[in-house]
Amino acid sequence: MATISTAAPSIGNLLAQLISGGSSTPPAPAATSTGSASSSTATPSADSGAAVFVTLSDQAKAAAATKIQSDQDAATRLQAYVDEQRANNAGTKTGAPVSLQSILETVAQSTDTPPASAQPTTGSNVEAIVAQIKTLANANEPPPFQSFVPSKSLSNSLTVDGFTLTVDTNASTQFYGTALSGNGTLVLDKHFGSEDEAGGGTGAAPGVGVSTAEVNNNEALDAVTVTRNIATASSASISSSSAGSISTSSVNAQSSSITFLVNYATGQISAEGSAASVSARSTSVGLPGSTLSTLA
Repeated sequence: MATISTAAPSIGNLLAQLISGGSSTPPAPAATSTGSASSSTATPSADSGAAVFVTLSDQAKAAAATKIQSDQDAATRLQAYVDEQRANNAGTKTGAPVSLQSILETVAQSTDTPPASAQPTTGSNVEAIVAQIKTLANANEPPPFQSFVPSKSLSNSLTVDGFTLTVDTNASTQFYGTALSGNGTLVLDKHFGSEDEAGGGTGAAPGVGVSTAEVNNNEALDAVTVTRNIATASSASISSSSAGSISTSSVNAQSSSITFLVNYATGQISAEGSAASVSARSTSVGLPGSTLSTLA
């Protein structure tokens, strides 16, 4: 005697219903026999409806197996892709630190500039900057101090524009110095060895100044500069009762300098000069009967 089973429908039942175009309602639970041979008829139960028995053909079984295998292959490929992306992300976060050179190359490529490999390396760039800084610093520093002691006795002089500069050195006493004279001016600058020095001057005319300075931090080189600033003014006026009056005034200013360059080691003297002048004149006219005063 056959019995009705309430087990869920098998995949075969579902495929049979789809192939046969059956109704959209879920198939009723199939009735199975407890014997070795199945019966072609069954008595429906009061709750589950009529039992359905389906026998799949070999072609339907092969089609179902192919579809299942295709879906499994697609799922396997998708899982492999996800695993690969996770591995790449983990490698980026936990990998070796990116070097500064690679960062520079990446930035250069992203800004359409030649890569860092085509340019000086970061180390050579730093060395070039340091070299430039040292060059600028050395240019602003004075040269090293150089002392001087006369090794021979010399005497020489040079006259320019009424001023005479005389140079004397004495090897036995280690004396060397200059004397500037002319136009009522006398200025002395004397050295005794490499440590003692004395100087002074008298008789400088108004507007005349004399200065001495060591050149290039070297005791063997001196510069003696004479500056002159002269200004003159004059005025004149003429007046008459019939023609009126006329007055003129003028101002003239002159500035000049002479620099004597001295080398105590050789006794050589050279000179450089410069001059500039400025003048101005004004004239005023007064008509007859005006209140213009006469300049004396």
